Amino acid sequence: MSSLRTFLIVLLAAAGLFAAGCDKKPADEANKEAAKEPDKVIATVNGEKIMQSDYQNYLQLRQQQVGPIPDKDKEKKVVMDEMIEKMLLAQYAVSSKLDQEPEVGSLMKRVREEILVQAVKRKQLRDNPITDDDVKKRFEKEVEDTHKTEYKVRHILIKEEADARDIVAQLGKGAKFNKLAKDKSMDAQSGKSGGELGWINQGMVVPEFFNAVMAMKKGAVSTEPVKSDFGWHIIKVEDTRPLKIPTFEQFISDQRARANLHRKMQDDKVSNLVKELKEKGKITVN
Repeated sequence: MSSLRTFLIVLLAAAGLFAAGCDKKPADEANKEAAKEPDKVIATVNGEKIMQSDYQNYLQLRQQQVGPIPDKDKEKKVVMDEMIEKMLLAQYAVSSKLDQEPEVGSLMKRVREEILVQAVKRKQLRDNPITDDDVKKRFEKEVEDTHKTEYKVRHILIKEEADARDIVAQLGKGAKFNKLAKDKSMDAQSGKSGGELGWINQGMVVPEFFNAVMAMKKGAVSTEPVKSDFGWHIIKVEDTRPLKIPTFEQFISDQRARANLHRKMQDDKVSNLVKELKEKGKITVN
């Protein structure tokens, strides 16, 4: 691939088009019929070729980013105009040696890395597909590891520990939790309803918060404020109940839930690859 065509791909990535397409099916899968045809030159810009495959790839990425244009003749013209304009600008940038400027060079390096990262992820998932049996085993493992109780809670979020301890002391003297939440909580959304967060279970709140909730009995209020990245929490557990866990059949019928688990499994595969590469690699940090 010539430097100009590489620069064109960089421009696409910088515009968000290439990155948007990296989580989708490859163009040769989405356009199987077109892939069977021999590639051909459909335009030249100052001697630089735009191939039919270039057009199909750009078209697919553009449609994923901004949606298709119903009028296909109009869409073809719009896409070709965009590709030609980008190539002209890329050629001008290279002839002006903008690609040699340190800031531009650094940006191109980062974008190139991102394109290659996404390509590795796609290859990793293509070579190691997630089967229905894999999904079922992962679902059963998630169920096994899930805390089986959910809690109805309120909280008051305070910035400083001393102020949080003062609120704990006020509650100990009979102050109303709901009123203090409305008057003092940094969490304006829950504060309006007296600190109410509703029913929560594992994964819905930060671990520090949930660990404190698990240690409390129904009706209890924090005797010590709980620290998290958000500040200091004073917690009230109003009620508890068994967590309703769907069957696997119910789970796979929920497309959003299934997609979330599938994505999590994909991320784990890539994380395992990264861990392996780190163990094999020679890395120094100054």
